[in-house]
Amino acid sequence: MVRNYLKIAWRNIIHNKVSSCINISGLAIGMAVSFMLLLYVYNEYSFDRFHTNNDRLYQVFKNQPNNGEIKTKDITPRPLAAVLQKDFPEVESAARMSEAMSALIAHENKALKLQTVAADPSLMRLFSFDFVAGNQAAALTDEKSIILTQSVAKAIFGSTNPIGEVIRYNDQFPLKVSAVIKDHPVNSSFKFQAVIPWEGFMDQQPWLKDTGWDNYAYATYVLLKKGASVASANARIKNLIGKYFAPDKDIKLFMYPYNRLHLYGEFKNGVNVGGSINYVRLFLLLAVGILLIACINFMNLSTTRSERRAREVGVRKAIGARRFALIKQFMTESVLMALLAFLISILLMMLLAPVFNNTMHIQLSVPYLNPAAWCMALAVTILTGALAGSYPALYLSSFNAVKAIKGQLTASTFAFKPRQALVVFQFSFSICLILGSIAVYRQIAFIANKPVGYNKSGLIEMPVDGAMYNKFESFRQEAIAAGAISDGASISEPITKITSANWKNYWPGQLPGEDKVPIDCIGVTHHFVNTYQLKIVEGRDFDTGRPSDSTAVILNKAAVKLMRFKDPIGKVIKWMGAERTVIGVVDNFVWGSPYEPVKPTIIGFVAGWSGNIGLRLNPQLSASNSIALLNQLYKKYNPAYPFEYTFTDENFDKKFQSEQVLGSMAVTFTCLAVIISCLGLFGLASFSAERRRKEISIRKVLGASVTGIWFKLSKEFVILILVSFVIGSAISLYYINNWLSGYTYHTSITFGAYVFTLIASVTICLLAVSWQAIKAGYANPVNNLRSE
Repeated sequence: MVRNYLKIAWRNIIHNKVSSCINISGLAIGMAVSFMLLLYVYNEYSFDRFHTNNDRLYQVFKNQPNNGEIKTKDITPRPLAAVLQKDFPEVESAARMSEAMSALIAHENKALKLQTVAADPSLMRLFSFDFVAGNQAAALTDEKSIILTQSVAKAIFGSTNPIGEVIRYNDQFPLKVSAVIKDHPVNSSFKFQAVIPWEGFMDQQPWLKDTGWDNYAYATYVLLKKGASVASANARIKNLIGKYFAPDKDIKLFMYPYNRLHLYGEFKNGVNVGGSINYVRLFLLLAVGILLIACINFMNLSTTRSERRAREVGVRKAIGARRFALIKQFMTESVLMALLAFLISILLMMLLAPVFNNTMHIQLSVPYLNPAAWCMALAVTILTGALAGSYPALYLSSFNAVKAIKGQLTASTFAFKPRQALVVFQFSFSICLILGSIAVYRQIAFIANKPVGYNKSGLIEMPVDGAMYNKFESFRQEAIAAGAISDGASISEPITKITSANWKNYWPGQLPGEDKVPIDCIGVTHHFVNTYQLKIVEGRDFDTGRPSDSTAVILNKAAVKLMRFKDPIGKVIKWMGAERTVIGVVDNFVWGSPYEPVKPTIIGFVAGWSGNIGLRLNPQLSASNSIALLNQLYKKYNPAYPFEYTFTDENFDKKFQSEQVLGSMAVTFTCLAVIISCLGLFGLASFSAERRRKEISIRKVLGASVTGIWFKLSKEFVILILVSFVIGSAISLYYINNWLSGYTYHTSITFGAYVFTLIASVTICLLAVSWQAIKAGYANPVNNLRSE
């Protein structure tokens, strides 16, 4: 019986090549896009869950009061890990890890800049790193050792066994390769390429020997014992900072599940408020929505052939076929077409994957060798086929046998209204996507065009490496003389991602408790204001001719407001444990999130705090010529290190990456949804023209024009679009306003956007249905009325 169903289904597909091709291709596009989105959603949900101790891994966070708010951060003091492991019985193990640093790893004539972290040996036991060479138990126990990832080891040593080989760390510290681990999976938060021992790292960085509890600079990871209560442990560690360092008693610690950080890593006022899970849910909704409108399109196109198959149904019923058997036959056809669409969707996914990865800035691959993925995909395909074929099967099997054989079949009102509802659903979804895309791009444009307070165009930044610590000024002067730059300055961090902050700052008229307010700070030397072209509103920049400026600071307007200075120039404040004189005030500039208010910032002259270099390219030369000159000079002054730089405006644009990804995906899915919805409209127009062919013929005999018939048929579809527009606009208005309210600075969705969406929707509708309407208008009425 099943074989017979399949044979008949295949014959029907072959017999109706054009409609079957349109039907299968529409479903294939929807399935391919939906599967790619589901693959992304699965990747996000599986983030950091592959570790063996997944359910017992935690990271320590701190809640710190800040100007009436509570700021949550994952940086903790250096002694914390040892205290947790020693004094808390719930803790099985703990480990520290530094922030990732760009370090030069050299061996013989090969050198690479790698993202490197320093960590305790216990880190290797907490997390599941796959060792391909070396001893896991002994890794990092030797302070002169280093662990490399597999791709790095291959790039440096080729096919040679790297264990025991000596590399040069930052071109001066010899380290022995003790182990090689596999590269991190794409769904891992760890991105480092090399690990060095904590003790060895301290020897290289003397400032790390500060063991105080007020130095918040490291990540602390904890493995709880089996059965241990995290709530109990959090209650005990909450006031641990105050126990060892009384001035910071207001800072509270807590442990947060490590496997939730990727999706639920956003905190506001000390409370978790979600995170990227919101985007994941949105993409899951898009996946389901795209698949649903593809199924609706399948239903609409399938039932357009109702008149052609009416006699087939009538004959089958006349010779004894039951309705359930007919339903099974039509469902078999739908599932078979869904399976064909699935095969095509696999090919489309292979083509779409690189584009999707590039848009989403991730590396996903189709899991061809994963049996579970294939089973799940096939299950979704069969379910899709059953869902898409359900309405056509019920509708076609309901025909009256006698009327169907005589050709007297007329679709009932009930048969038409569900199809109208499906089209309304399709276009409501599409209109939501159109308006959502407009809102996202308006928000990006609004923030991107907002003044940032400095000139990011023509500015490049690079890390301070090797000889540049001591030779930067000579490099700067020669670069200016060569015409490559107009100015340059050393700065503690790139201006687009400053993270340094300190408290225990004192100023005249300070209120009680304000000494505990963290104030962001930047360490600079001379030429900073001129290089970054900040606007000085009062006072002056640091002057090379004034040695006293080595104890000076510049405030931004937000800091002046916080300190309530009416005349800030000449005021003496205490910063970094020493008295400093305010010599200037600059206009507020954006260095953190452009969506948040500018924070109070102190710009202090600190000669030994340089970690980054800013260079203002010569506007009289092309950027490529300036870079070429800088490259030559850099090799002269710092030959051991590669010349690496980034454009500041490109780094600033990365702040909008999540919104840009959302916008790109929204536009892409909007186009796909509209295309698939248009196929549905095409199917409904075909059905309407077929259902009303005798009415149209009578109208033509009575003198109706083609234009009049086109208007008559098109009007009902325009009404459907108007209904869809009202529904889609109401839904999108609610969700767009909720999304925009999450930003301190945001635009609004304008009336013009709704007008544009309405006009575009009606135009698309008319383009989709006009061909069928005009075709019906030009049809010979005699052919349709000869039997009357």
